[in-house]
Amino acid sequence: MLTRLLPLLLCCTLAHAADTFDIHYHANFLPEQGFAAASMTVKQDGGELEWLDFSAPIGRNFDFEGDGEITRNGERVLWRVPKAGGRLDYRVRVDRQRGERFDARMTDDWAIMRLDHLFPSARMSTREREVSRPTLSLAGPKGWSFETRYGSVSETISLPPTDRRLIRPTGWMAAGELGIRRDRIAGRRVVIAGPLNERLRSQDFMALLRWNLPELVKLLPHFPERLLIVNAGDPMWRGGLSGPGSLYLHAERPLISGDGTSTPIHELVHVGTVNEAVPGNDWIVEGLAEYYSIEILRRSRTISQSRFNRTMRGKEERANRDKAMLTSPSSGASTARAVTLFRDLDRELKRADLEGLDVVATPLLDGPPLSLDRLRDLSEKALGRPSKVLTEGLERYLASSEDD
Repeated sequence: MLTRLLPLLLCCTLAHAADTFDIHYHANFLPEQGFAAASMTVKQDGGELEWLDFSAPIGRNFDFEGDGEITRNGERVLWRVPKAGGRLDYRVRVDRQRGERFDARMTDDWAIMRLDHLFPSARMSTREREVSRPTLSLAGPKGWSFETRYGSVSETISLPPTDRRLIRPTGWMAAGELGIRRDRIAGRRVVIAGPLNERLRSQDFMALLRWNLPELVKLLPHFPERLLIVNAGDPMWRGGLSGPGSLYLHAERPLISGDGTSTPIHELVHVGTVNEAVPGNDWIVEGLAEYYSIEILRRSRTISQSRFNRTMRGKEERANRDKAMLTSPSSGASTARAVTLFRDLDRELKRADLEGLDVVATPLLDGPPLSLDRLRDLSEKALGRPSKVLTEGLERYLASSEDD
């Protein structure tokens, strides 16, 4: 029977392998001109990829030219790909301001930005259900190196498969003359990279990760196998920003703040969260990230139990002082309110002889898109009844429009 099935299985495998098209992403950084020259090159046998329709903000993505038909409609560009494949060239302005500072920047010596901004998300049409087979290459001035969530890019690399049919490069990247430190922590490959000759405190950062990443991986078992942390000083934005498999942190940002929280660990919770939240649930995402930025420090004994308690009291005092509600997008006071709610839910779960908030947070952060309904369902499943903390807390602090 198995012998008769082998030809059929082989046929199906080959057919599945043929249901692809090649797409190569490339960017060349040109500091003297202030932009990157980007391109997408499609190779296909017979029109598998018909068109791409992607975001292209005017003034940031410009000078589109290439094979096939290219049409700009406001903030979007439609590329009709020739049946035999083709190439689309365009330019991307690297610098992106956040107030008076930058969350993307290119100088003569280095560049820090997200690959997402070089290769924006797109809608696509294919002949049937073909999927992309993507590769990436990066270039720049002589002597520049490139660090991404996929590893170093010194030559063309293949991007790993995902559940998306059109796979594109994402996450933070650092390019240029870089200081780089590598290690393996909790089974993950960790790289810290930033402009050379800046005080990046990479050894301090590695120490924080050695203490705390093992605890974070227990909470979030699908935490990425590779982690890139990009550091830079002024004039970059003085905070932390997460991305797929990566995060950015200003070089002078405290690893542990005076109030007992940790911006890096907060952002790492975001990095390890499998799916995005359903719209309107930002307070859950930010509340859990902030709660665990404190709780993970306590578990690893990076901070004491007394410091943990003082930090939680501080969150509660801030939420009460500002009469905070649970809102989306979540402000600092709203996040503080969410932290106290999750602290109380943790206590309720432990009184029921459960292992605390993890029994809810792990499947919530590590599973399907995060939502209030799922938070309720997971809590009720764990307790065997509706959570009193959630019921009373949501009635008191959640705006009715968000609970509809």
